Amino acid sequence: MPSSRDLAVAVLREPLVHFLVAGALVFLVLSGRPPNATERRIVVDEPVLESIFNRYVQSFHRPPTPEEIDGLVQDYIRSEVYYREALRLGLDRDDEVVKKRMRNKMLALSGADAEAAQPSDAELQALLDKDPARYAAPPRFTLQQRYIGADTPALRTAAKAAIAAAKPGLAPALPTVTSAMPDRVDDASPSDLAAEFGDDFADSLSKAPVGRWTGPIVSGFGLHFVKIERLKKAPPPRLEDVRQSVENDWRFAAVRKAEDASFKSMLRGYDVVIERPR
Repeated sequence: MPSSRDLAVAVLREPLVHFLVAGALVFLVLSGRPPNATERRIVVDEPVLESIFNRYVQSFHRPPTPEEIDGLVQDYIRSEVYYREALRLGLDRDDEVVKKRMRNKMLALSGADAEAAQPSDAELQALLDKDPARYAAPPRFTLQQRYIGADTPALRTAAKAAIAAAKPGLAPALPTVTSAMPDRVDDASPSDLAAEFGDDFADSLSKAPVGRWTGPIVSGFGLHFVKIERLKKAPPPRLEDVRQSVENDWRFAAVRKAEDASFKSMLRGYDVVIERPR
């Protein structure tokens, strides 16, 4: 199958495309406005046509037909005309949408080199050593739980009193409520527990003791007593196991650093005055 460049070159040689492009340029020349060498010339060359091709293929997953190419070229010329006329009329000024788009483009240019850079193993290892917990596998919990009812101030007070009075190794002496939730969970990750009982329940377990009943623990259903029987923590992460995550963070930080440096360099060329309202 011909490449997009080969197809672009072939289409650029089509007489109909030449006719359409020439016709559009004649329209611009005869429009009655003063000619400008930098703004009045619209060139549809191989790079432009190849870019048009690639965008079409990305959207529709097939090459455009000759008729579709004619329409794409006409649309490109139309867009260029509108864009340049809008700039001539100053429609880009004081437009927050335009400013935001231009800002995003400048950010992309500022961070392009950092985005393409490849970190060394030493750089990645240093980042991993700085915060190993960020890249470690989640802990695994084996626990028992007893559901004691909907969350109310009175039940919270009673639950705390029952926990304080409970004898070592025994569950608190407070009636439980029958539910469809499991009384025991084996080797579950925090995400497993969050799916079963809710985020608040899973988050609370990081501060819960191991080997004794504690509570009340809040879930999406109400209050619980919980006893963590076993907490299995993952070993320290190795770079070969978490390389992609560490590299993603390294690149994100590198891009932000490059953007900040570029902005500070540009800012030095401006005299910024902030006037306070009187």
